Amino acid sequence: MIETRRLALDVRYNSYPFAGQVGGDIESLTYTDSAADNSDSIDITINAQDRKWLLGWMPEKGATLRARILGYNWERQGQRSIMECGLFVLDDVSFSDAPTTLQVGGVSKPSDSDFSELERDVIWKNTSIKRIGAKIAARYGLAFTYDADDYDIECDEQDGTDSSYYNGLCKNYGLILKVYARRLWVYDREKYKAKRAVRTFDRSQIRPGSFGYTTTLSGTYTGGYFNYTDADKDIDIECSVGGGSHTKSVNRRATSVYDASVQLCAELNSANHGTVKLRFGVDGDWRVSAGNCIALTGFGNLNGKYFVDKVTHKISSNGLTTDFECSGIGPAFHSWDVGGKIVYHEKTADSGVSYDSTYATTSPAAGAASAAAGGEAGQAITLNKAPLYVSSTAKNKAGTKTGTYWLYDGILINGRYRVTNSAARCGKLPVGQNVTGWVPASYCIASEEAKK
Repeated sequence: MIETRRLALDVRYNSYPFAGQVGGDIESLTYTDSAADNSDSIDITINAQDRKWLLGWMPEKGATLRARILGYNWERQGQRSIMECGLFVLDDVSFSDAPTTLQVGGVSKPSDSDFSELERDVIWKNTSIKRIGAKIAARYGLAFTYDADDYDIECDEQDGTDSSYYNGLCKNYGLILKVYARRLWVYDREKYKAKRAVRTFDRSQIRPGSFGYTTTLSGTYTGGYFNYTDADKDIDIECSVGGGSHTKSVNRRATSVYDASVQLCAELNSANHGTVKLRFGVDGDWRVSAGNCIALTGFGNLNGKYFVDKVTHKISSNGLTTDFECSGIGPAFHSWDVGGKIVYHEKTADSGVSYDSTYATTSPAAGAASAAAGGEAGQAITLNKAPLYVSSTAKNKAGTKTGTYWLYDGILINGRYRVTNSAARCGKLPVGQNVTGWVPASYCIASEEAKK
């Protein structure tokens, strides 16, 4: 006897059977599997005509939901396929009447809201990206998987939630953070792109009307430069890779040429990812997950290997459909191709007198603006989570500072002052050894001591 394909759902709400009790009440289920940035998500539409939904079965926000999609005879007789969708926290519950419908939505994030909502001030010292991730995962009782090279972190300041901070730190080094089934998973996307394709899709298998291909050259970088001034060590770190007419400049904290080269390549590879986009749908696929590679045939010049950014599975009265969003795989930048150097600032003997050449070399307009803003060399100021920049023109902050600092020379340039962490360093040479960094004037509040 030949059996036809059939589907079933195993959905558990707060560990109790949900679909088993609901039976035919579930009208549709959509599960989205994302490779980066976004959490996986699930959306369920329920026929809520039965009054049981208003008399106690209504799900609550913050509850957990685990789902599996079961398939029988999908590719061959007797085959049983299982798709583990993972564990979700319900964050969206809505009810409408006439027709009576209940919609439930969830995301794969920790049920402890502190992960994405609690702001923390933490100084991470003499550690690594892997060890930081393991500590954050343990804080929420999450498992932790790290599938990438580890990178040392000499000193880094967290000013934000664990979720946003760790995601940003991973991105700086070309790593992807994903939350899945009560687990933090970190992987190297460029290394995953080098893996073999798990499945090949021919043009004949693709659902009519679902195929789309786009490409752009405007976002493709051919090289880049990294420049960072370490005021504490009094050095400049410089490196570059590639060349051509479309390059990207990166200015961010680094501790060595190697550290800078890894971050530079990560920035370029991330910017170039997605310049070739592919989307298509098929009749229910069980084997491909986000983060895999697939191969395309039957499309001539479009044939080749692609990285899967997102997979969306939908079950409805029409059965199971699967839609893919993919990115093309091109040549990557590697840290071993980067050339760089460390430039040590020239040492100048301390004359024992206050350094005032800044005033002599600053334009009259800058001096006038400084006077109007009320800044004076040696003035004590109080900072509260003030953004710190490596120069007066740097776009990205190097960190934040809180506490008592002093205006190094009182000169306002581009709306920022140079600050130092000791009154004895104000105006002294060399500048790199005595200046902590640049802070926007709006954060420079005169301390109580200075007001006396």
